[in-house]
Amino acid sequence: MKKKKILIFSGTHPRHIYVSSAILKFKEKIEIKVIFMKREEINPKPEKNLNKTDKKNFIFHFNKRKEKEYKNFGNLKYEKIFKNINYNVIKSNKLNSEKTYNLVKKFNPDFVFIFGIDLIKKPLINFIKDKSINLHLGLSPWYKGSATLFWPFYMLQPQYAGVTFHRITNGIDDGEILHQSTPKLSKNDGIHDVAIKAVKKSKKDLEKIFIKFLKNKKFKFYKQNKNAGKTFYTNTFKSHHLRLIYDLFNDKIVRYYLNNKKRKKIKLISFV
Repeated sequence: MKKKKILIFSGTHPRHIYVSSAILKFKEKIEIKVIFMKREEINPKPEKNLNKTDKKNFIFHFNKRKEKEYKNFGNLKYEKIFKNINYNVIKSNKLNSEKTYNLVKKFNPDFVFIFGIDLIKKPLINFIKDKSINLHLGLSPWYKGSATLFWPFYMLQPQYAGVTFHRITNGIDDGEILHQSTPKLSKNDGIHDVAIKAVKKSKKDLEKIFIKFLKNKKFKFYKQNKNAGKTFYTNTFKSHHLRLIYDLFNDKIVRYYLNNKKRKKIKLISFV
């Protein structure tokens, strides 16, 4: 039997490699190609001329994120994890280039998994959109775009810190939804603990989705309410937003939420 061709578009941060590596579990049954988009440094530099409090929070927040991710995922390098796999590494400005398009067209995948890269545009999106699933670290349609595991905490809604598997479109995280999940919250969870749990759960979910794909099961997708929620951009986040997380709540927003007897529950879409 001819092996199915699986294309992975992945970022290069540990969380991206950790999740994408789930597909390697099936490498004997499939043909895999990976296109890694080189991401920025995992720890961004603080804005210039910050006051003492905001600079302290900024450095603490991103150092803690890096520490937690390395502890839970490892300092993963694609060169080692995917060393025996056919892969290419591109810069972000080459994602939608003719060269990338030709690489994908030549491989002609049966299934495309996307995680941790920039928006895919025409003509590439037209070639792969009907056989692609994107993993968004955020719950669409409520939280679309950038830093969408952060914003639920800022809005005092940690129950919305989850993930969405969806079709890709020309828009931002607004494609038809296959599956969503959120981690179980514990009172001692900080903002990064919940993010780690969400990523770990998404890897398990991806394995289940992939098993279903290999069994030729049909997926059911659900349209998003595009009038609901909000899209956050990279420049939406500012250092002063961290004051609420650390100075006001001392990173105990989950505890605050769980102590609220009138807390709002959300209904998620599950492919199971």
